[in-house]
Amino acid sequence: YWQQALANAQTAITRFPSAANVSAFTGIETLFPFIQHPTPLQQKALELDINVDGAQLFILEDVTGAGKTEAALILAHRLMAAGKAQGLYFGLPTMATANAMFERMANTWLALYQPDSRPSLILAHSARRLMDRFNQSIWSVTLSGTEEPDEAQPDSQGCAAWFADSNKKALLAEVGVGTLDQAMMAVMPFKHNNLRLLGLSNKILLADEIHACDAWMSRILEGLIERQASNGNATILLSATLSQQQRDKLVAAFSRGVRRSVQAPLLGHDDYPWLTQVTQTELISQRVDTRKEVERSVDIGWLHSEEACLERIGEAVEKGNCIAWIRNSVDDAIRIYRQLQLSKVVATENLLLFHSRFAFHDRQRIESQTLNLFGKQSGAQRAGKVIIATQVIEQSLDIDCDEMISDLAPVDLLIQRAGRLQRHIRDRNGLVKKSGQDERETPVLRILAPEWDDAPRENWLSSAMRNSAYVYPDHGRMWLTQRILREQGTIRMPQSARLLIESVYGEDVNMPVGFAKTEQLQKGKFYCDRAFARQMLLNFAPGYCAEISDSLPEKMSTRLAEESVTLWLAKIVDGVVTPYASGEPALSRIPRCR
Repeated sequence: YWQQALANAQTAITRFPSAANVSAFTGIETLFPFIQHPTPLQQKALELDINVDGAQLFILEDVTGAGKTEAALILAHRLMAAGKAQGLYFGLPTMATANAMFERMANTWLALYQPDSRPSLILAHSARRLMDRFNQSIWSVTLSGTEEPDEAQPDSQGCAAWFADSNKKALLAEVGVGTLDQAMMAVMPFKHNNLRLLGLSNKILLADEIHACDAWMSRILEGLIERQASNGNATILLSATLSQQQRDKLVAAFSRGVRRSVQAPLLGHDDYPWLTQVTQTELISQRVDTRKEVERSVDIGWLHSEEACLERIGEAVEKGNCIAWIRNSVDDAIRIYRQLQLSKVVATENLLLFHSRFAFHDRQRIESQTLNLFGKQSGAQRAGKVIIATQVIEQSLDIDCDEMISDLAPVDLLIQRAGRLQRHIRDRNGLVKKSGQDERETPVLRILAPEWDDAPRENWLSSAMRNSAYVYPDHGRMWLTQRILREQGTIRMPQSARLLIESVYGEDVNMPVGFAKTEQLQKGKFYCDRAFARQMLLNFAPGYCAEISDSLPEKMSTRLAEESVTLWLAKIVDGVVTPYASGEPALSRIPRCR
């Protein structure tokens, strides 16, 4: 075996692209020429003392539009230029967010390396071959087995084919963008996890939207942070909304990795936006100022029936406004979409349905259509348009609606949804303005929710919104969300961010007795999921030894969810079975059908 392995390794080395040389960090303008004045968070990233030995953890908490991504990349480049890393991997919660980040990175990543280098930028997730820009960026492979850049290829793109032919090798590329799952697999007993660990060695891990992780994923992420720290690598975490409990666990994971006792400070309601830096010897925690441009206030309105929501949609269309209704379940979204079609309140050509159950071919088309009608650059074509959607537009897309209705959801998700309401400055006709005040009506997030009840019973949510009760089973947190939003009447960012989160997720919140059984079940599930996730983490302490089992679990996943199957669609044309979509076979696939 050893002799064969040596021969295979020698062959692999001849195909392995040469390492790229990191460029010196000369300022923010090199990475982001369009930034004339750094945001307060970006300025902090420029000023932080990163010249310390060993691993570091950074947690950046700020509102949407505060430049968290740019701040994280500034930190990453500074760390790389200081010799603390050779590359980075940017992990995101979904494939859609990963695709969007890949597009953004395509304009920046080459500045991380010297001009004479040929680094690789890879997109890492199971459906990456459906993205044309990534496919076009892959270097050609000659018959001799060496990598040759395509001279006709834009300089802003490039990925060696050797990295691109398998996700298990994706993390070996200098710069990676993909789902967080690809990195999490490195600390779980998946095949080739050691190859993923090798890819993460001497790399900075960036993880965005970490508040979106459930109990299972959070525990796996903590294991990944611990491993990064024990290897002496840096980790940068981004979030708009983190609870004290979540922050405590992330810092504790890092401290286990560096084998030091580090404790996160207790933060008050005014301690936001916030930046945390943890090293082997100290924890630096400080408040960050907010740009006036990203301070926003969204009023809260309440609707208690679907009929009232449909009425509101009709009023918005009459005024020429575009409006979104974000539903918690696909079935509810489809039903309301069909109801609107039959009602004739909205012309069919002005009505759009967007959810996760579409085939990839259709989803790509609908996503492009959504960005065209509701995106930042949309103009007169947005007037009177209606989109019925699910959580797919919660984080993935940069859309901007004049009006919005949302089903009741946990407060952190409602904050995300409110970020898609009047997101960009426009005039009264909905056209984008470069500066000044937004001329549209005051933004109001109207929430479909049960009638308020000071002493709710166990069926408070399920009797009014059965599908929402199934999707979000922690009904006590849903009630707490409604209570705090009723009390505040407004989502004021960043001023009320910490108050809203801690009023729902704080450890000392008072839960109504009607939810005693539900609360007990949810607590049990929370700790059970975390314990199960802990069992799925690899124990690296013993190293390779006979006592460690080499058997793999029959079913292993980075996500804890219901079992699902993937359907491949076909159609019969002239008696011949053909793929539903032409081109890449995976375009005919429907993911996660339960």
